Amino acid sequence: MNLRIVLSETDSGFRADALVPAFRPPPCLASGMGISFVFIHETCRLSREGWELERVEVSCGGRIGLDTCEADGTTAPRAKQRFQPRSAALFVFLTFALCALAAGMMPAHAERVEGRRAALVIGNSAYSALTPLPNAVKDAHRVSDVLARANFEVTIGNDLDKAGLERTIRDFLRSLDDGDVALFYYSGHAVQVAGENFVLPVDASLSSSYDLEVESYNISNLLDYMRQTSSLQILILDACRDNPFRSEYYYTGDKKVDVKGNKGLASLTPRQGSLIVYSTAPDQVAYDGAGELSPFTESLTDHILTPNKEVRQVLTDIRSDVIARTNGRQVPWDVSSLTSQFYFVTKQNLLVMGESLTEVRVSPQARRVELDIPPPVASGGMVLTASFDQAPKSGTLMLDDRKIEPGAPIDMERLHDVVYIAESEEPSVELIPYTVASADGHKVSGAVAIVFDPELPPPGEASGVPVAAQEPEKAPEAEAPVQLALATNVGTGFLTISDAMPRTEKLSQGWYRINERSPSAQVALGSRMLSEGDLVKSEEVAQLAIRPSLRIVDTDARVVLEPVGRSAAEAPVVINVNASVNRCDELAGDALDIQGVVDGVYPNDIRVEEALAACREAVAASPGVARFHHQLGRALYASGDYEAAIAEFETAHAAGHVRSGQLLGRFYQLGAGVEKDPEKAIPLFQTAADRGDAYAQHSLGKAYLEGNGVPEDDRRGIELLTRAAEAGHTFAMNQLGAEYLYGNRVEKDAERAHRYFRESYERGDVWGAMNLALLYRDGEGVEKDTDRAKELLTQAHEGMHPYAGRLLALMLVDEGSTDQRSLFQLFRESADRGDATGALYAADMMQRDRSLMAEEGEDIWLLAFALSRNAGAASESARDALTAMSGRLVNSEIQRTLLRMGSRDVQVDGVLGPRTRQAAEAILGRPAPQAPHELLSELVAQEWISSRPRLDML
Repeated sequence: MNLRIVLSETDSGFRADALVPAFRPPPCLASGMGISFVFIHETCRLSREGWELERVEVSCGGRIGLDTCEADGTTAPRAKQRFQPRSAALFVFLTFALCALAAGMMPAHAERVEGRRAALVIGNSAYSALTPLPNAVKDAHRVSDVLARANFEVTIGNDLDKAGLERTIRDFLRSLDDGDVALFYYSGHAVQVAGENFVLPVDASLSSSYDLEVESYNISNLLDYMRQTSSLQILILDACRDNPFRSEYYYTGDKKVDVKGNKGLASLTPRQGSLIVYSTAPDQVAYDGAGELSPFTESLTDHILTPNKEVRQVLTDIRSDVIARTNGRQVPWDVSSLTSQFYFVTKQNLLVMGESLTEVRVSPQARRVELDIPPPVASGGMVLTASFDQAPKSGTLMLDDRKIEPGAPIDMERLHDVVYIAESEEPSVELIPYTVASADGHKVSGAVAIVFDPELPPPGEASGVPVAAQEPEKAPEAEAPVQLALATNVGTGFLTISDAMPRTEKLSQGWYRINERSPSAQVALGSRMLSEGDLVKSEEVAQLAIRPSLRIVDTDARVVLEPVGRSAAEAPVVINVNASVNRCDELAGDALDIQGVVDGVYPNDIRVEEALAACREAVAASPGVARFHHQLGRALYASGDYEAAIAEFETAHAAGHVRSGQLLGRFYQLGAGVEKDPEKAIPLFQTAADRGDAYAQHSLGKAYLEGNGVPEDDRRGIELLTRAAEAGHTFAMNQLGAEYLYGNRVEKDAERAHRYFRESYERGDVWGAMNLALLYRDGEGVEKDTDRAKELLTQAHEGMHPYAGRLLALMLVDEGSTDQRSLFQLFRESADRGDATGALYAADMMQRDRSLMAEEGEDIWLLAFALSRNAGAASESARDALTAMSGRLVNSEIQRTLLRMGSRDVQVDGVLGPRTRQAAEAILGRPAPQAPHELLSELVAQEWISSRPRLDML
């Protein structure tokens, strides 16, 4: 850039003419010592107070000066620099130069705004029954590290058994929100059966034809759940090492599939917005590799962090690389239905000249001048070079022993080593402009002003003190980091750090770079996610928001911001975020909740008063967190406040919490707290089931099998139950086992039933224990073993199973037991848990032995309860017994029940008069049935519900 400044003094002040390419000179200089010069579209303002240049304002969309640099809405604060020119001429000269350079100082913003990213990475190596894969866990660790650097929140699982696989997938689904990119990477054994691909955990054996559906996870199902919670899905499967089948046929759903000759994986058809990547072509085998990583994963991790390269181009590079690594034996494959571009890494291309004009003041006798040019402010990873725009007018620029020619590129790391060699005996001011450019074309400009000051001593002298006696300048001591401590609850979203910020003056005025970010923390500024290496302005630091991982429990997440363009003495900012599980989650979290943050507790395990207090506090503090409303609803329901509970469930469901929808559906099915309407349950179940909620899949599957609120569809019902069982829902395993055991809707298969029951039992489920006991009792699918059956029934009964006690009592009766009280106790406990048949047997025993009755009318209450359960033959037998009784006895029990439920104006006289009916209608909230046994049945059902039974056990 050629710059010519002509300054002349007039009677009215100063006049300056500047000749700069594409720059017209400003029209005037105002008079007076306080020089004022405004540049608005064509005018500059300079203020001189004590010869300190404060600010220059330019028309190019920003403000450039010695304390701030601002363009395109971006501000780069920095420290003031003292300017002490020896004359007004020099002052204006340098100022005009600064204005002329303004056009080259605007930062470029190329960052693309993206949503959150979540990844599930699984590596399975240590197979117990299948061939071990030594590289799979190493593959997963490397991919996890790379994806974390690409700003993914990574859920990682290594050497997972089936239960661990289910839990890890559930953790991953919890980390997804609408609009996210969802990625699944898998390294390990996987198989294709009937056109579907299945991931195999390390405890898979595939030893029998019944093992596949309980020992694997269908990849298509996972992809479906990812689609429900993200706008873009990526599956990467490095999983076709060999054929691990140990049987010729396997059952999946209603199919028995011949797998002879199967190898590799099947090619899935992606829906819109999905990308599926295979380490090798369909139906082909991939290689584990002889190195630390598989050939595919090594190539994947070599290329995935290439900045600003679209994913499909990245895959092309990976394919070429793997083909070369394997000598053509392995060809990666991908199928895509992406409708938009995706970049694993989009670099923030921000380049700003932190010190646009540097003054170097030396003695006129100086011949070698170190320029000590400060580096610009640049986003992490930028490759920069510098060049000088023109040769000095009175000297030479040198780097080591080489003369620097105008335009010659210099590595940015060497720029501060450039020196100026003076060649004039009477040097004047030397202005040396330079340009810094990035490899992708971004440029900024600066200048060095060498001022030869006659008041400065010659080199080697300082204030008359001999050089040898002068003490060397001490390097400034590094300041202690600015420590910010934040505390938050897991799963409550992004937390801004403004409340923890110190006073503004504690932070450097300039730019900060994210030098460190824990993989367990995501950082955002507004709607934009930030990565390591990204820059933020000092005034934006307080606006940063941090979201800890959902899997952090009492663990710190750490983010470190380092000042840029400063000396080492400037203080970095260290943000420590302690994330812990809220007490509401601990006390009232729901089991298998894909939007929860804990494993959850069953309804009867809720400590009601503690949970109510904790969840009310959580809702008040975070009213927008749907999970807290759901958990408050659970606590309210456990307390018997159904109306308030349902209101909280509806709030949570409206905010997107799908388990609340499943619970509301169950209430409509049972008529618990709402009017019974099974049809209303179906869409609630469907929404949650689509998201991957196993409870909803189980409820909807049973509804289809039973035609409860929806037309019967056995195939659809079995499919939904299979999905729920695959996700670890033991109730679904038991339902499927019962279907195969009795063969009512599917082909009878006792061995298949045994496999499901055993899987449920091994997970500690009391229904699995009870069902397995029936097989041993009857010799179905296993050798008959009554002792084993009684042992399993005892375990189930002690675990609160509804009717295991009744089944155990009947086995004892068959063996000739005469201990009536022990038998009665088993029947009675089953009745209390909701078993209609247990209630019927207990009532019969009371009528034959009145000493077993704890209070008058208990037998009648039990018969009414059996009727209320709508349990087929047991309920019909109870109806017959009640209608055969004296009306006065039934009416008296109605009145006793009303008194227990809080009615005041009722007397136990056996007469079903207007007062008793009014009291009944007040309790029921609707017109009372006319038939006494029907009225008693409805009252007993409501009284039982109000006792907070374990509804999840039914």
